[in-house]
Amino acid sequence: MSISDPLYVRGKIAGVYPSLSSRRDEAYIEFVEDARNALLHGQQAPIAAYSRDLLKKAGASMTPDKASCDAAEKILMQDPALKTYYRVKRSLQESFWNGIRSSFNMRRDAILAAMDAAVTKGPGTVTLDPDMPMPEYSQAQIHLQPGAYAYEELGGLFYDYGLKVFMGGAADNDNLPKMVARIVRVPADGKVTRVLDLGCSAGATTTALKLAHPDAEVTGIDIAAPMVRYAHLRAVEQNIDVHFKQMNAEKMAFPDNHFDAVLSMLLFHELPPEASRRVLEESFRVLRPGGAMTILDFTSVDDRDVYNMWFAEMDSKDNGEPFLPPFVRSNIEKTIAAVGFKMEPFDPKNSLRTGRVCIKPLQQ
Repeated sequence: MSISDPLYVRGKIAGVYPSLSSRRDEAYIEFVEDARNALLHGQQAPIAAYSRDLLKKAGASMTPDKASCDAAEKILMQDPALKTYYRVKRSLQESFWNGIRSSFNMRRDAILAAMDAAVTKGPGTVTLDPDMPMPEYSQAQIHLQPGAYAYEELGGLFYDYGLKVFMGGAADNDNLPKMVARIVRVPADGKVTRVLDLGCSAGATTTALKLAHPDAEVTGIDIAAPMVRYAHLRAVEQNIDVHFKQMNAEKMAFPDNHFDAVLSMLLFHELPPEASRRVLEESFRVLRPGGAMTILDFTSVDDRDVYNMWFAEMDSKDNGEPFLPPFVRSNIEKTIAAVGFKMEPFDPKNSLRTGRVCIKPLQQ
């Protein structure tokens, strides 16, 4: 594809992201992005300190159990400054989505045509499953994204551009996915012929895994057709040979012991706990003995006090994250062990703090 194609009619920004439909749209989103980053990153530490101080002055429990979080909400949401903070936080999120949806909708037909045309192009492939049953949780509008991931044809493009804003520049030029790909654990014997990216979304981590393991066959799966369609277009445009499949990670159509390494990047907190267990069981099945699964996700409740557990619950309400609190409280480490994995720590010098490494034992 070339820079004149519908997706990149005004060129690219930050390496891989298609520009919006007008400079006016870009200026608006840049304002929202700056305001959001100032609010979430610039003010998060003082807001947290202010909130904890209010809780301590009220004599509230600082343990992260549900009763303490409910009590904290009654205290904190009576404060005018905090009420304003959380209202503005949600309003910025809504404004952002409204802005990019309006802008990309101006050339919706052309973008959809580009995705249609890419289906038969390589390198790499995309496989859709229009008859696949969709679980109820797929209807959740995670991050308040319009149409959720699976029910808006431009959902992959919306998500991709959204990631650019959410990460505050960290994802520009796919820098964050490339860093993740470098720290994904591989088997101790060093043999990497097949790699799986679970819940691949717009495919940035999938293509990054291929760059990190150029001799391996790399596959990304996602339950949402709009995600894998856009992910394939994105990979074709970069001339990266990866394979995308619309597939439910709870029931994967891969043979036993098929993959050497599996990555899950911010997937499990977007699933109900019962679905998470099935994904872990399937991941264990498709990994070969000695294979490694890397899970990058939020920390568990044991690493939190009442304020940041309550903040997760507020994010659940204000950012469309209905499964985040159940995930944090679920003790996924216990489920990982019950499935049969052996957990190993990341090297803190080379990895994200919130990672878990799961090894399938050589002896079953």
